[in-house]
Amino acid sequence: MSPLSKRTGAALALALACAGPAYPWGPEGHAAAGLVATRNLTPAARAHVVAILGNDDLSAIASWMDEVRSAYFHQGVLATDPEALRFNAEFPKNGEWHYVDLPLGTASYELDGPFSNPHDVVHMVEEAVRVLEGGGDRRITKREALCMLVHFVGDLHQPLHVGNGYFEIGADGSARLVTDPKAAASLPNDKGGNADFFGPGKYDELHAYWDTSLVDKVAGSRKPDRIAAVLEARLSGAGSAWTSKGDYHHWAEAWATESLAAARTAFSGVAFGAVTPEKRGGIRRIEITLPAHYDEVCVPLAAERLAKAGFHLAELLNAIRWPD
Repeated sequence: MSPLSKRTGAALALALACAGPAYPWGPEGHAAAGLVATRNLTPAARAHVVAILGNDDLSAIASWMDEVRSAYFHQGVLATDPEALRFNAEFPKNGEWHYVDLPLGTASYELDGPFSNPHDVVHMVEEAVRVLEGGGDRRITKREALCMLVHFVGDLHQPLHVGNGYFEIGADGSARLVTDPKAAASLPNDKGGNADFFGPGKYDELHAYWDTSLVDKVAGSRKPDRIAAVLEARLSGAGSAWTSKGDYHHWAEAWATESLAAARTAFSGVAFGAVTPEKRGGIRRIEITLPAHYDEVCVPLAAERLAKAGFHLAELLNAIRWPD
C-alpha cells in the first residue's frame, strides 16, 4: 500500500469517527486565519470575493472542504446539501487533497517530487487559483475554488499536513524515525501524526494536538475572533518579512517547504516507543512521549503558522489576476 493510500485510510476512519479532531487546525483555527485574511484584502480583491460569495467573510467558508469530506459519509451540516453531494460525486477522493506526506529530511517541496502527487494540497491550491483566473477544471465553480483556496492554504500551513514520520520497526516492536527520503520510501508512516499517541484517549495523538490543543493555547480561547487578534499582532510585528517572492502561481510550493521545516520542530524531542501494526501492514499506533518543553516551543510556532496562513491567503487573493 502506498503512503498516500495509508494516509487516506486513516483520514477516512477519522472522518467516520467524529467531526471534531479530524479537522486540520480545527474549525476555529481555520476561521481565525480566514478573519485575518479578510482584514488584509485589497479593495479590488475584496470586490471579487464579494462578487463570488455575496460578502467578504472568508472565515464562514474556511471549513467547507472539511464539511464536504464529512458529507461523503452522510455526516455533518452538508450531509444532504446538493452542492456537496455533487462535488463528492465528481471528486470522490477529495479527502486526499488536504495534505502531502514528505519525509522530514526532504530538502524542499517539488511538484514532481517522489512524495508529491497531482492531487496533493499544493497542487490543489494551484488548481484553485487557475479556476479563479478563468481556467482549470471546469467542474469546479468559482465559489468552490474560493472555498478550496481558503481551506487548503490553511491546511498547507499546518506542519503535520506536510511533514510526515516514516519509521523503521525493530524486531522488538520499537520505532525508529527515519528522515532520509531515500531510506523512507519503502517504510511505513504515521499518517501525518495521526498514529502517534501520547496518551490512552482516542484523540491523544500528535495530529489532533496540533489541530486543536495548540490552537486553543494560542489565545487561551476557542473563539476565532480572539485567536485572530493574537494572529494579527504577530502579523503586524512581522512587517514585510513574510512577503512571498516570485510567481504567485507557485507560492504554495515555498509555503510547503516552510511547513516542512516547522514539522521538524513538531517532531523534535519526541520519543517513539512501542508500535501496534495494522493487520494488513503499516502502523496503527505508536506510543510517544512529548518533551517537557513541547508547548513552550510549539504554541508560538502554531501561532506563527496560523498567522502566516491568514497573511499568505490575503497575499494570494490580492495577487490573483481576476477575470473581468
